[in-house]
Amino acid sequence: MSLYTTVIGSGRQTVVWCHGVFGQGKNFTRVAKDLVAGDPDRWRCVLVDLPNHGRSPWTEEVSYPQMAAALAELIEQLSPGSPVHLLGHSMGGKVVMRTALDFPGLLASLVVVDMAPVVSPLNLRFDPLTRAMQALDLGSLASRAQADAQLSIGVPDPVIRQFLLQNLHRDLAADPGDQWYWQMNLQLLAAQMDRVAGWPDTGGRSWPGPVLWISGEDSDYVRPEHQQAMTTLFPRVRRVRVKNSGHWVHADQPEIFVHVLRQFLAGVDAAS
Repeated sequence: MSLYTTVIGSGRQTVVWCHGVFGQGKNFTRVAKDLVAGDPDRWRCVLVDLPNHGRSPWTEEVSYPQMAAALAELIEQLSPGSPVHLLGHSMGGKVVMRTALDFPGLLASLVVVDMAPVVSPLNLRFDPLTRAMQALDLGSLASRAQADAQLSIGVPDPVIRQFLLQNLHRDLAADPGDQWYWQMNLQLLAAQMDRVAGWPDTGGRSWPGPVLWISGEDSDYVRPEHQQAMTTLFPRVRRVRVKNSGHWVHADQPEIFVHVLRQFLAGVDAAS
């Protein structure tokens, strides 16, 4: 499977970034640019569109082992013989954790953003959003503003609406009733959101490398009772909670996020 990527920077070390459900690699553009700007010779950031999202291929099912395998294939192409720093947010956090466990030699370090290796409330949070998107009458849409107005009935938060609407595209060459479409695989993600929320058995494996676990102080995706599950899988984990931030830590506090990330990566370099 060939995953779509956006590359920022051309430094000697690679950081691979994986987004959450309904997201795209470009969601990390600001923080990736900030990281590269701090040391352009060191960093190359590769922003990935995960399967069924953005410009990457669709699949027949949602599967973390499958997503991890696709990501591993990409890493082997991007950085043959040289481990990368792997970062994932939300659903992407589960993808990168699974990648570390299934393909341990591909990583120099792991960064997990506001997610734990447990069954999470993603289905409870995102099921209403999928229903709102599926309720949009794409055939009658005349403009993006009209889509925003219709979506506001089920999604009153304008920030979340804009996040979702980044997936709504228009093909002006198509017939008028078929011009608007969801770029992501909305039907599959809606039908299998319980799999997105899940965490498949990992067979008792662990990954011994350095791990940074970032969570938002105002988010409940990472709770105290998740600590044991995380440390069992990743014994060298360091947790950081970012004040005045929710689930989208990198968007709520981008400067602090990049500062914490830069410090962690510097420590990994110093220890290697």
